[in-house]
Amino acid sequence: MRRTLTALATAGLALTLLAGCSGGDGGNGGNSSGGDSGASSAPSASKTAAAPAQSKQEACSLLENELASFLKEQGANTAPSDVKARGALIGEFVQRIDSALTKVSNEQVHDTFEEFSGAAKRYSSAIESGSAEDSTEVKKAQSDVQSTLDQVSAVCPAKS
Repeated sequence: MRRTLTALATAGLALTLLAGCSGGDGGNGGNSSGGDSGASSAPSASKTAAAPAQSKQEACSLLENELASFLKEQGANTAPSDVKARGALIGEFVQRIDSALTKVSNEQVHDTFEEFSGAAKRYSSAIESGSAEDSTEVKKAQSDVQSTLDQVSAVCPAKS
């Protein structure tokens, strides 16, 4: 599962991270920072109920299925070359993860994917701010995304 989950997450971001390698034309048109789509920070009923604990494997599978669904919806679409459009696509990707996280009660998986989501939001903001794709800000955001993907892989290891 580790390879599958990492591949899915990477593929989702690859739509945006690797496209249009030319410097961003930047127009600062997005306040699409991923938003939290109205999700409350209060614990959900499923987290506070006396339901059986969700295993890491169950939580990872749920998120893997959500990421696969997002990629399937994207179909054969390639990443947009327009910086704003890439930022919007990342925003959609992050919203999908954030939405799925409301169903994840395994704390370790939830927190790790929340960090990944935050890194992706920062990357989206960096490219939408008009920074060139080779700027320090964008490179740091990309590095943070990769680092959190590595953490995701550690938390959701491959099936034996």
